[in-house]
Amino acid sequence: MHIKLLCLFGLLICLPAWAQEDTTAADDEFDFSQFELAAPAAKSFCNNKVLGQSPTPLLGVVYNFQGPHNFTAGNINPEIKPNSIAENNDIESMQGFSFVGNFPLISRNNILINLNVVYDEQYYNFSEPDAQHPLTRSLQDNPLRSTSTVFTVFKPLNETRFLLGQFGLSFNGDYNYSDFNQSANTIRYSAALLYGFKPSDRLMYAFGLSRTYLGGALNYVPVAYYYHTFKNQKWGVEALLPARALLRYRFNSTSLMSVGFNVIGNTYRLNNFGANSASVIEQDPSLGFLAAEDDIELRRSEIRAGLNYSRAISGFFWFSVEAGYRINYSYDVDRGGDFVRFFGSDEPYFIENELGNPLYFQLGISYMSP
Repeated sequence: MHIKLLCLFGLLICLPAWAQEDTTAADDEFDFSQFELAAPAAKSFCNNKVLGQSPTPLLGVVYNFQGPHNFTAGNINPEIKPNSIAENNDIESMQGFSFVGNFPLISRNNILINLNVVYDEQYYNFSEPDAQHPLTRSLQDNPLRSTSTVFTVFKPLNETRFLLGQFGLSFNGDYNYSDFNQSANTIRYSAALLYGFKPSDRLMYAFGLSRTYLGGALNYVPVAYYYHTFKNQKWGVEALLPARALLRYRFNSTSLMSVGFNVIGNTYRLNNFGANSASVIEQDPSLGFLAAEDDIELRRSEIRAGLNYSRAISGFFWFSVEAGYRINYSYDVDRGGDFVRFFGSDEPYFIENELGNPLYFQLGISYMSP
């Protein structure tokens, strides 16, 4: 009896093993196409930088100095009023301060939006303090001030193509804060839109159109963006033409040098020009109309060609020093507010001045983006 029970128990254990199918071959031929992804694959986008490019300052302060150079404030356009109010009064120095802030507003892989804020002041020291010309007196009494904000949008379209846009507002003039008298209608607008390509992590380029005041007056110009780091990753080019271009050499991750040019320019409302015309009106009463001029603007534009050295001094804090030659492009006066003046235009200014080309020097300290 015990033997029969043991045989029956063994038979019950073996039956499931005999009934189980061999699925080894089926696993080898499994068709994964029968399954679908729960969500589509994430789309890849290019980023906004090339390898080794110069770091971006989040906060910074810059001191500017220009050495002695000649200055002649000119006569009024003879087609408007024949006169002789020209005055030679050399500039012994120009000193200025700039404060820069760069704030990321949106930072995602499919769009980047930054806000750039710049405040700038320029002080002129003349060789003759008793100036008579209304332009020279305006520059003596108050510094040229500029407050600007620029929104920059980088919109990648895919891994190799992108859009780059900018929209800026600037408020420029010889205004002062104790007796503020400049109207909000003197705010100037700039904009640019470029379509670009990024074939590799070392190369980006783009082309577009810009509404700009870099030449002093309002202008519309084509622009070209070109950032390229060479294979050795030491040398590179960073350019946004016609505004700036530089050749960069990176010693290491905390030290770099560059040589190139930068165009700096804007239009500045001279709020005190009429009041500062009293001396020339007293000498020539026929110039009395100058007292009522309230839409006078200085069209200032210059090209700075120089050598820059930047180095990290502690963590993300960087120090920079730059020296070079400042070349004057425009330092003339218009009346009539804001209007287009194309590069190379021979349209006469209200007052045409002569400004020399000095050496310049600047120091800066910045907190850089990680």
